[in-house]
Amino acid sequence: MNSKVMIFATLVLAALAGEAFSQTPAIVTDEASQASSASAVPAQRAISDENSPSMVEAASTSPGPAGPISFRRDGLWVSTADGSTHLQVHGYAQADDRMFLNNIHGQDLDTFLFRRIRPLFEGTLFNAIDFRFMPDFGQSTYQVQEAFVELKSVKFAKLRVGKFKEPIGLEVLRSDRDLTFTERSLASDLVPLRYIGAQLSGSFFSNSISYAAGFFNGSSDGSNGAFSQWSHGHEAAARVFLQPFAETGINALRELGLGVGGSAGTQSGSIAGLKTMAQTTFFKYSSTAVADGQHNRLSPQAYYYWGPLGLLGEYVVSSQEVLNKGLTSRLRNDAWQVAGSFMLTGEKNGYSGVKPRNATEHARGFRRLGALEVALRYSQLRIDGAAFPRFANPATAAQGANERAIGINWYLNRYVKLETDYEYTSFRMASTTASPLHSENVLMNRIQLAF
Repeated sequence: MNSKVMIFATLVLAALAGEAFSQTPAIVTDEASQASSASAVPAQRAISDENSPSMVEAASTSPGPAGPISFRRDGLWVSTADGSTHLQVHGYAQADDRMFLNNIHGQDLDTFLFRRIRPLFEGTLFNAIDFRFMPDFGQSTYQVQEAFVELKSVKFAKLRVGKFKEPIGLEVLRSDRDLTFTERSLASDLVPLRYIGAQLSGSFFSNSISYAAGFFNGSSDGSNGAFSQWSHGHEAAARVFLQPFAETGINALRELGLGVGGSAGTQSGSIAGLKTMAQTTFFKYSSTAVADGQHNRLSPQAYYYWGPLGLLGEYVVSSQEVLNKGLTSRLRNDAWQVAGSFMLTGEKNGYSGVKPRNATEHARGFRRLGALEVALRYSQLRIDGAAFPRFANPATAAQGANERAIGINWYLNRYVKLETDYEYTSFRMASTTASPLHSENVLMNRIQLAF
């Protein structure tokens, strides 16, 4: 326990250092350009962390008037004189504490972990090719989360090749550091994460209509593909997202977004289990059951942001053919979620995250409080009844899960975010005679440092 306290104390000190740094200008190596850049707006990231609100990556921007090497509020920049080729080095770390009041198996699962430790290396080559490399050292493991290049010569048809997120789920496509809750909802359990593939994406009518379509090596629900291993499955995935009022004068509707994503492919081999928000498995197929054929998904989705208010909702249906001891069946699982958040300090809410109006300064009291956000969420997942008992054990695997969450987020400054969530998940068994799984009650805290 002492080691945990020491680690948290270190993170708090780092948070206070980030608070102090947020009040200072960026350090640049070119002293002659330092004065001119002091009043300039810091350059944006070459590539958005995951996707912009319309799901189209932001165009690469040059580092601005600073020298060839500069340390800024958004990381370390290395650039050619004209800015056509540049590299940005930044990243983020998330330290979590999970305290269970009750859990599925009635065990002591309280834990502290580094959920994500992700340095990011991204930039642009010759104003024509964007790139990103993002490893992850969280949870005592190492893996390459993202590694891709994107040819952006044609704005309405940008070609991306490598490992990245499949364009399906609304919540999954949101950046991990901009999430309203520490973990994604049950709806995201039925959506794939990052796989190796190729994709075309673009936008029309000033980003009012955007699309992404690609072919990927992977088809497992809620799973992340290995960078160096070819999986036993492949699928085509596509998504269309509309912001019909984005370019109008109707401010109340400008950030209304509607879309639909889906995939079609084949999968064979083992099937990943489904997890709660605290990452404990509540459903898994029998050890002899495997995926064996077609696997399709469909996900209608929407969000709405207006001032401090934010709403997000999506529905996901995932159907796949499963084989067990000579028996084959197409099983149809579905899930949905609705989430809302409100900025108590009045900042503008948004899919791409929140920027605090005033960085925290303790000496100035509530006048420099940072940004405070309160959030609510409900999500539900249902397993096809035909899965029991031929493909899953009705005594140990739940047929349904219902999650309720409440959270509060404190954005101290652009670098530091503190999150506290309470989540309650209840379960429904396929058999009325089976002993139900314990409900899960968990308090989750996170310190996020990003630069």
